[in-house]
Amino acid sequence: MKRLVIVVISMSIFFCNTEAQLKMDCDGDVGIGYMSGDPNYKLQVRGDVQIDVSSACKFYFLLYGTSPLFRPSWSNSARIGLSNYKLYYLYSNNVWYNNLYNMSDISIKENIRSIDRPLDAILQIRGIQYDLKRDYFTNTPEERIDELVEEGKNKYGVVAQELKEILPDLVVYNEEAELYVVNYVEMIPILVEAIKEQQEMIDDLQNEIHAVQNDVNLKSASINDNPEGSINETQSALVQNSPNPFSESTEIHFSISEETQNAVLNVYNLSGTQLKSIELYQRGEGSIIISGGEFDPGIYLYALITDGKVIDTKQMVLTN
Repeated sequence: MKRLVIVVISMSIFFCNTEAQLKMDCDGDVGIGYMSGDPNYKLQVRGDVQIDVSSACKFYFLLYGTSPLFRPSWSNSARIGLSNYKLYYLYSNNVWYNNLYNMSDISIKENIRSIDRPLDAILQIRGIQYDLKRDYFTNTPEERIDELVEEGKNKYGVVAQELKEILPDLVVYNEEAELYVVNYVEMIPILVEAIKEQQEMIDDLQNEIHAVQNDVNLKSASINDNPEGSINETQSALVQNSPNPFSESTEIHFSISEETQNAVLNVYNLSGTQLKSIELYQRGEGSIIISGGEFDPGIYLYALITDGKVIDTKQMVLTN
């Protein structure tokens, strides 16, 4: 009879005491630790928890211990979530990893299309360096705030609100945090296509330069048959400038036939834009001096034109 009374009393404490250390309510919810009222979950624990699955697998929550530690396995075989049971959110100040993979298989993609004008988008983005504000580190122990503030200095990134105006698909508003966040990973394909677009422009420009240079070489070879660069006084002709390349000044020799009415020597950049035009009044042999201070360092073309006809075009190189 005494044993029955003890059992009844123990059960009443287990089930009914509003401040028991171990409780189970009528719904099967179990509470462990000092708490008032009924537990709200199948297992509700108030306090530190240590679960030992085996000597090689441990799971810790040390709320009032040292640092919170998740140590799932000594054999590097544990995982968080599965391919068909994924986590939805993960908030963290720091993530350390060896490999980071993004689900990118063709089997999960549809409506695949090219990125429209990637270079234009990239050129509008403003990259910045910044420091995180102190009040960003909320709910942080006071003794750790200074350390986190120091870690939050000299960061690199973009302003989410600015990026939203350029590439809105890369910016999301997190209502829980009340902050705009940026998907930097998906910016990589846009950078890849922008670099390819820029390289095509560079290749086209180089091809144009080569075409101009080849044209100049052909004209020079057909007109200047004399290796000494002498001039036939009965014809208009243009001689290669000397010295070439030059940095301070160079001299250009020419010859203009007596019958010529108008003669000019024009200087162009490789894009064909005329930079300088010099009227030549002298007939027969003559020369002019070009000062290096008139132009920026680079490759230039100069042409002798008489009575509206291009006599010859040559190339000169200005160095620093």
